[in-house]
Amino acid sequence: MTFYQFLGIHSLLIGLLPFYLPVYLWDNGLNVAHITLLIGVSGLSFCASLLLWQRVSAQVPLPTLLGITFLLECVLICTVAIGGSTAAVIVLVGIANGLYNGFFWTTQRTLFLNMLGSNDTGRQYGNFQIFVTVFLKIGILLGGWLLELGGLIWLLGLSAMVSATSTVWFYHSNRNTGTLTTATLSLNSVLRFRDARRSRSVFIIDGFFLFLESHYWTLSLFALTNQNYTQLGLIVIVLALVFALIFYLIKNKIDSTSVSTVYLIAVCLYALSWLMRTWVSPELSSQLLLALLIVITFCSSFFRLAFNKRFFDIAQKSDGVNYLLVKSYWSQFFLGLGFGITGIFMIANNLTTINSVVTLYWVACVLSFGYLLYVPRK
Repeated sequence: MTFYQFLGIHSLLIGLLPFYLPVYLWDNGLNVAHITLLIGVSGLSFCASLLLWQRVSAQVPLPTLLGITFLLECVLICTVAIGGSTAAVIVLVGIANGLYNGFFWTTQRTLFLNMLGSNDTGRQYGNFQIFVTVFLKIGILLGGWLLELGGLIWLLGLSAMVSATSTVWFYHSNRNTGTLTTATLSLNSVLRFRDARRSRSVFIIDGFFLFLESHYWTLSLFALTNQNYTQLGLIVIVLALVFALIFYLIKNKIDSTSVSTVYLIAVCLYALSWLMRTWVSPELSSQLLLALLIVITFCSSFFRLAFNKRFFDIAQKSDGVNYLLVKSYWSQFFLGLGFGITGIFMIANNLTTINSVVTLYWVACVLSFGYLLYVPRK
């Protein structure tokens, strides 16, 4: 129950502003190269936050850990609201974004791993994605409306109120709960990590895609709406309904279907989704554009279900939380390094427009097949 309560509240908070972070910064003067560099800073900050998360999660009660995630979300919004020079925004917002994401996602994944039963990963993941969709889209709808009205200060106040109330409520309802984990993973263990599943290679690839979906694709959709926050929110909500329907139809079947077949199809569809993203253009008819976006949503959703089923199945039957941490370290470090270098290259070569993103979509289409390296548990 704690998992779903925590997930629902954070999904609402993410919809209010973190979802809009790339488009808000773009709308306020940052270009694509700046945002790429900010993602690099976020990745490195995420890695640093993991060291802190390991200590905190093993020493403080679960309610305190949950309260810290809410506090970090408010810190992120405050850094966005303060603004400043381009360099200051890149560094400060990047650090705050990495810290928040590190604590939230690692806590969320650990809670999810702890609630898994036997051979029910696909169903459980589908259930929580449908649950996320409801609260996230409420937040997106409200956040888009307030941003369109210029109400960033209201988003900050609303987020702070929800966070403070949730922290107090979690503390009183889980007062006797112990720590979330006792896992201790040294950096030496992370660097020496190897397994027969080629996990490390896939972790490095996945970091690239996570931000490509959450930041660049959001920018592409924002461009389609002529930079209208409310319209962006409505598009995302329509696509989310498709997303929820897909998960509802397949979440119970994926656990009983051939794992290898499902995964192979999912990876191929994911590659196709990135190819189709290169076709998205405001010049297309409304009907064709909507159909294209729905197919892209289906392909991406199906892949994430198949990939996360494989990942959590392996984590559950191997090193548990340590496996989650290894993924985050490798994903986020190479994300930070890769996007940092790419951002500097884009700035040096004046690749600053939204059209520059299309090149990354072509790269993603080819790189998607790298997920086939990920083999099941042996």
